[in-house]
Amino acid sequence: METLLYDIVGRSFDAAVWARFGSTLAIILVCVAALVAVCIALWHAKESYDDRIFTVTRESIGEQSEKIAVLLRQMKATKREVTNALLLLEEIAVRLHEQVNAALTCRVKKSLGDVSIVLSSFGDAFNPFSELEWNGNSEDVYRDLIFHAHKQELSYSRWNGRNIVTVRVHSAGSRAMFYTFGAMALGILCGFGMKWLPDGAAAFLANGVLSTVQTLFMNALMLLIAPVVFFSLTTSLSGLSSGNNMGRIGGKVLSTYLFTTVAAILIAFGVSYLFFGGNVPPLPEMIAPVPDYLQKTVNVSVSSLLISIIPRNLVSPVANGALMQVLFVAVFVGIALGSLGEKTAGLRSLFNEANELFLKMMGMVIVFMPLMAFASFALLVYSTSASVLLMLLSYIGAVVLACAAMFIMYALLVAIVGRKNPLPYLKKATVFFLTPFALSSSSACIPLTMDFCKKKLGVSEKVASFSIPLGATVNMDGTCITMVIASVMFARMCGIPIDGAMIVKIALMTFVLSVGAPGVPGAGLVCVATILPAIGVPVHAIGFIVGIYQITSRFQTGSNINGDIAAALVVSASEDELNETAYKA
Repeated sequence: METLLYDIVGRSFDAAVWARFGSTLAIILVCVAALVAVCIALWHAKESYDDRIFTVTRESIGEQSEKIAVLLRQMKATKREVTNALLLLEEIAVRLHEQVNAALTCRVKKSLGDVSIVLSSFGDAFNPFSELEWNGNSEDVYRDLIFHAHKQELSYSRWNGRNIVTVRVHSAGSRAMFYTFGAMALGILCGFGMKWLPDGAAAFLANGVLSTVQTLFMNALMLLIAPVVFFSLTTSLSGLSSGNNMGRIGGKVLSTYLFTTVAAILIAFGVSYLFFGGNVPPLPEMIAPVPDYLQKTVNVSVSSLLISIIPRNLVSPVANGALMQVLFVAVFVGIALGSLGEKTAGLRSLFNEANELFLKMMGMVIVFMPLMAFASFALLVYSTSASVLLMLLSYIGAVVLACAAMFIMYALLVAIVGRKNPLPYLKKATVFFLTPFALSSSSACIPLTMDFCKKKLGVSEKVASFSIPLGATVNMDGTCITMVIASVMFARMCGIPIDGAMIVKIALMTFVLSVGAPGVPGAGLVCVATILPAIGVPVHAIGFIVGIYQITSRFQTGSNINGDIAAALVVSASEDELNETAYKA
């Protein structure tokens, strides 16, 4: 089978054969995408049958509340969520009855896992929350306190003569995921459709529309990375009375990252020999041109990496997007604030408010994630040819297999070192994988990964705020996989023997480069271009994988992020700061 594959890869490509192959592949992918879309639609339609409508009056509110409670429990709302929802329902119903003195329509709605109660009534415009006094001086303090405590779950709107109040009971967090997944499927279809358009129209859509959307989203995201990391980490560390806790946590985080990096390198070597240990075709003479940014390699000296950690001023880290320097300044400021105690209470309050501000801004940007996913996948499919995909099937398969092996290793790390059931991690991390897969940037994923760790896995604030930004900078397991596999593959294709000394050289350079990988597009390719001349491979050989890097980079980004998540989970568990309820939910 291996000889046959290499024979197919090595022979010249017939245009008619590739045309048929491309058409067949397009039809298969379109059918798969359509099937997935239909399944999602049917699943959503099935859940719509779970909607229930009740008529609520002053006399029937008690009886109806019992029926609603049963229905909410069937929809997997927790006991606490049911209790809070019924309390809010009764208070809102009383206020609406006082205004309209008529029966209310109550609808229990479930959509994509999210459960809510919608109360509506005809009458004059009336917002039951607009006249509440939050200072405790109103006549009904108890009612006002209930609304105030749950104001994030309440919303009011008016439509077609109705006052509509929505109580959010349970959030599954899956709505955004399904929107993003659907946008990916539509992007794939759009990418294939663009291949059939005239060159001018396709180029306009790709460069004038989709590329613009992608660039705008990434620019907005990167604009907020540095302030989000800085204020989140600073506010977290300022609550510590000394640096002892931070030193212990930092040691655990770094040692975990060291372990996963070494494991990634070893796994990559094993997979490389599995795929490229036999007969390997020679490097083709006609390969893609090497981009300009790959003409310069990276300084692999340890001293240069250490010197670059401490900035010369406070502005350059943010201006240059140097996350390692941002981390250093944030840790420095956070520990200093914590050691000063109450003297800096006002400054800490200001930092907390700034943290909330930038997190809110980040949330406003993330709303457009499905649009970014659509543009990204449409461009990916449009710019990738079927012949290149088949020719580099072995390389893609090696990267994907190594990333899958690392995913299993992370689960074992959670089970053995963290002493936690890895199933919740596997279930949630698998779903979250769509985020780094769509963004293809470890740095851009930092705020999303921090939020995922805290809300979905129960990781403490201080562990997530420190380990995730640090991991996005120094823990590049997926990048290690790419560097090792590409180096071994190119060495074999160039007929260069891979002995013990060569393995040690590749491993050491990979380790150092993974820590100091530059924060530029195609950072993995830059690192590979640095290693190739050191092992005797011409740097122009990297043009062989440039065309499909946008595919493999998405898997390597997913591995990078999963390594950060697993480390944060393990360290938080070892510090007894893991929210078990959130982790098992």
